[in-house]
Amino acid sequence: MDTNRKLTDMTGKKLRTPSYKYSFRLNEEQNIRFNELLCKAGLEHNRSRFIVKRIFAEEFVVIKRDPSKVQFVARLNDFYFQFQKLANNYNQVVKAINSHFSSVAIPHQIAALEQRTRELKAFSIEILHLAKQAKEWLRI
Repeated sequence: MDTNRKLTDMTGKKLRTPSYKYSFRLNEEQNIRFNELLCKAGLEHNRSRFIVKRIFAEEFVVIKRDPSKVQFVARLNDFYFQFQKLANNYNQVVKAINSHFSSVAIPHQIAALEQRTRELKAFSIEILHLAKQAKEWLRI
């Protein structure tokens, strides 16, 4: 077991560990406000990082999770995967038509498939339009 390991980063330089500690006290009202700010910033698990970023005015991103947005994106992903499966089935149908039907029947089968494809295209355009409206509404 190697106990003489150096703490280094990927470049081989020694990592700088924080070595100065500061403490402060808050009254009840300030503590409530402080905890609200922590929750808004999503850093309630790391108070020291939040404090350092606030003191030195470093930028931190606040991510608010809206359950309706998450649900919408999940359903949109499910629909996308179903659409992929449909495209795969479409390719299999075309391959089956070409291999199992006679040259006389193929144009009729392809015409029927083209009609369904037009319907599917209109449906997908409507879905894209609704997704764009939802994007503006949910501000994704």
